[in-house]
Amino acid sequence: MSPVDAAEAAGALDAHRPMLLGLAYRLLGSRHDAEDVLQEAYLRWLRVDRAEVSEPRRYLSRVVTHLSMDRLRARQAARETYVGSWLPEPVPTAPSPFGPLERAELRDSLSTALLHLLERLTPPERAVYVLHTAFELPYAEIAEVLERSAEDCRQLHHRASVR
Repeated sequence: MSPVDAAEAAGALDAHRPMLLGLAYRLLGSRHDAEDVLQEAYLRWLRVDRAEVSEPRRYLSRVVTHLSMDRLRARQAARETYVGSWLPEPVPTAPSPFGPLERAELRDSLSTALLHLLERLTPPERAVYVLHTAFELPYAEIAEVLERSAEDCRQLHHRASVR
């Protein structure tokens, strides 16, 4: 791969990095794991024929989602438990209208509730829930990312919502 190709690939990934990092972080609950997933996604992005990828954002979302779900499955198989806080540091995704104190209180209460919910979900349920709720992706696009039907994704979201 030429330096020009590598720079082009890095530029395409960097354009979507905030969204991809937010996706991996919300799925995994760890900034460190999210960064690892993004690194692996970048390595895969370097190996793919980018001329055949019509929508880099969609392709990279699919890769990050699958890598995150693989990590979640490995975590479940090993019966890992987190030591320390679930959300070690906030990942800002948009400016907040609240002051620092209000943001801290809101984050603490919402983070705890969300983490209890996410902990009970299977990796596919968790992926659908995050993609639909946090990123407002339609079920058809989530279905493409997860390589499932839109109806299956809708059902997974419903199951995740009632847990």
